[in-house]
Amino acid sequence: MIPFVFHFSYFRGSTLWKWTDLHTLCILSCHEKAKAERIIVHYDMDGDGPAWDEVKKFEFVEWRKVSPLWEINGHAITDQRIAADYFRLCILESEGGFYADLDFVFLKSFETLRHNQAIIGTQCPQKFKLACGLMGAVPHSAFIKAYLESYKEWNPAAEKKFWIHANVIPWNLSKLHPVTVLPRKIFYPLAWSNKTFWAGKPICMNNAMAIHLWESKHPDITKEVLTKTPLGSTIHEMLYGLPPLVHKCDPATISFD
Repeated sequence: MIPFVFHFSYFRGSTLWKWTDLHTLCILSCHEKAKAERIIVHYDMDGDGPAWDEVKKFEFVEWRKVSPLWEINGHAITDQRIAADYFRLCILESEGGFYADLDFVFLKSFETLRHNQAIIGTQCPQKFKLACGLMGAVPHSAFIKAYLESYKEWNPAAEKKFWIHANVIPWNLSKLHPVTVLPRKIFYPLAWSNKTFWAGKPICMNNAMAIHLWESKHPDITKEVLTKTPLGSTIHEMLYGLPPLVHKCDPATISFD
C-alpha cells in the first residue's frame, strides 16, 4: 500500500519564494480533509512573515531541512519548480507516500487511493497531459523509477520546455508502467484557463478529492479571496468550524474532459 504520508516542498532558492495563506490552507486541509497520518515539509531555508509563523506552530507537521539538488546531469537548474519536481521523484522512489504542490486544497480522505502501486492525475486528456503536481506511490515504484530515469536526458534547453517533464513524459510512461491515472475531475476540476471560479461562479467538485489552484497564474491568493470562491464553505469550515454549504452544478451546462 502507499504509505499514508504526505510530502511537500518549500524551496525558496534565489527567489526567496514567500510562504502564504494558500500554503497554510494546503497543509491544514491535508491534515483535516485528506486525513494524512504524517505530513512532511521539505524546505531549504526558513520562510518569514505571519503565514510562516502560523504554520510553524502546527504540531502535526514534520519539518525536514534539506539541500535540494540544484543541478541535473552537471547542468545548473535555475527554475526551482524543476528542482522540486526532481526532488519529489527522489523522495517517492525511496520513501513512497503522496507528494503534492503547495497550491492544492484537499477535500476528501485519500485512504481509498492507497491500494494502488502509483497514482497520478490527468490535466488535459486532449493534449495528452498528466500532471506531476500530485502523485502517490509505493516505495521503488516502477513508474516512479522510470520517471526519475527520464531526467538523464535533461539539459538546460529542456528547462524552457518545463511542461515536457511535468506533463508529457508521465503520460508516455503511464502506457508502459503500472500507475493508476485518475480522471481530471479528481485533482484538477479547476481548469488553468477558468476565470469564473475566481468570481464566485460554481464548478462541479462532487468527485474531487483535491483541487489545484494554479498559484503561478494567481500569485495573490489569500484566505479572503478563497472565501469568495466555491471553496468558501470549505475554507470557513477549516478555519472557523462552520458547517459547509453545498455547491451544486448543472450537468447540462458544465462538463469535464
